Amino acid sequence: MAAEITMPQLSDTMTEGTLVKWLKKEGEPVKAGDEIAEIETDKATMPMEAFDSGVIAYLAVKEGQKVKVGETLAVIATAGESREEIKKQYASGAKQRPTATAVQAAPEPTSAGPVKLGRPGTGDGTRGASSPAAPPGKSTTKYTYDIVVIGGGPAGYAAAIRAGQLKQRVLCIEKENLGGTCLNWGCIPTKALLDNGAFVRRLREDAAEWGVSFDNLKVDFGKAISRSRAIADKLARGIAHLFRKYEVKHEIGTGQLLGPHRVKLTRKQGSSEVTAGNVILAPGARPRTLPNISFDGKTVISSREAMALTKQPKRMAIIGGGPIGCEFADFYNAMGTEVTIVEFLDHLLPIEDDDVSILLERVFGKRGIKVHTKTAAERVEKTSDGVRLHAKGPGGAVTADADVVLMGVGFTGNLEQLTESGVNLELNKGHIKVDRDYRTNIEDVWAVGDVIGAPWLAHVAHHQAVACVERICGISDHRVDLAWVPGCTYTHPQVARMGLTERLARQEKREIRIGKFPFSVSGRALAAGETDGFVKLIFDSRYGELLGVHMIGENVTELLSELVLAHNLEATEDEIIEAMHPHPTLSEAVMEAAGAAEGRSIHL
Repeated sequence: MAAEITMPQLSDTMTEGTLVKWLKKEGEPVKAGDEIAEIETDKATMPMEAFDSGVIAYLAVKEGQKVKVGETLAVIATAGESREEIKKQYASGAKQRPTATAVQAAPEPTSAGPVKLGRPGTGDGTRGASSPAAPPGKSTTKYTYDIVVIGGGPAGYAAAIRAGQLKQRVLCIEKENLGGTCLNWGCIPTKALLDNGAFVRRLREDAAEWGVSFDNLKVDFGKAISRSRAIADKLARGIAHLFRKYEVKHEIGTGQLLGPHRVKLTRKQGSSEVTAGNVILAPGARPRTLPNISFDGKTVISSREAMALTKQPKRMAIIGGGPIGCEFADFYNAMGTEVTIVEFLDHLLPIEDDDVSILLERVFGKRGIKVHTKTAAERVEKTSDGVRLHAKGPGGAVTADADVVLMGVGFTGNLEQLTESGVNLELNKGHIKVDRDYRTNIEDVWAVGDVIGAPWLAHVAHHQAVACVERICGISDHRVDLAWVPGCTYTHPQVARMGLTERLARQEKREIRIGKFPFSVSGRALAAGETDGFVKLIFDSRYGELLGVHMIGENVTELLSELVLAHNLEATEDEIIEAMHPHPTLSEAVMEAAGAAEGRSIHL
């Protein structure tokens, strides 16, 4: 794809700039980072750098010419492209990118360094190494909306709200409830159930130790379910309020991409077509099945049905020991259901550090949850009183009789009917293929969230959506670093992680230092009666760089943000140790774990 170099908006008031001097000629090779021209704004004269490599195919502007923000200055032919053909297309006016209506101004640069320009989506991915998309300015093409978002989940509604904040004309199309799977059937209501289960478990197992006694404890399963549904409904109404606040139009229906700038909106009352300067695809994903086992919604269910069972099962078999499987195992076990987990890989939560996974397995075992790892689910057989899960493990055949089988083995993108027949949206293994800036292969069509693939996490979808909108509007070059995504599992004890596991660090031949601090010696954890778990930090032994974070214990999902910020600010081992942590808190375990790596932990 040819890389367009456009006039950036470098201050709030800038509407045009002057091309003072070209530093490269047509036909000259250029590397990312080369200075190619000097431009004059209303405040200063500064050099521009390209962030694409190739050959200058066409200079669209003469020296001394004033150019409006967003207009093309030059075009770079990247590898394998014909420079002559590109020049012919652009010189004739046949190749011009349509743009949306005016957007919010970009912030003024904080330094007088070179401005990096070119086609957004290229560059080396380092912070500040590329520029945001040039703001489109006034358009000669009239669209119904500036941005249409298909999907109202964590990616879709975040994109719509951020675009509304930037004064775009926005339409968000969602077929069910605002908030998508996360808010309505995943992240939020499952946490309500898990806390419900933890409360019940403590009453059953710990009441006497806490000086509490009672007779005939009764648990109303239906009320626990309805409580979680009420919380989800309340938050969905909150998103609708934010839509009104930022003047985002919301339609209940389905959106179908008809091509660049065109979307078919189908509602109960019929269908219509809308147009937009940019279209963002955020339809989310749904639970995946296995080749030999499929959902029937009654005896073989997904997490969605598990959220709203009208009757508590006496026995449940779970296929998949990832976060979904473990969280539902935790809840149903706490409520009194007999639970069996079958996991194909070596441990529960197989992407976690081995020390974390092994401890969770031990805790689950003490609670009576049957765990079969290195075991493959083969088929589900209906029986006279329920179902029987057949699997094969290291020791041979494994069977589990249950009232219901819950399958939690991953997700696949919601792609059905997303595009009209003939719209060749490029896919990759059941998900939409995008570049590093969330562009699809279709002009001015972007995709974010679960539909573009793992990790299927709401906070990843949220940040992708915001980054995508800000790039469309030309105000940011922020990218989501998937190597440092924080991950949380809300079992009891909770699990939190970020960065390299110990195994991966050693496989990469890193020289590492590890600090580990158990909650069994934490005064705050002892007071709370939650002593299972630890904080484990992995550092580069030479520079003290934080390489990995692995925690299991009470509320460790809340401790993780401190270390996310520490990593973003490039805090070292010493700086974490020397940051004063309040006492008594669980967060002291972070400081003590860092200290343990250097032999400086006071309480270990």
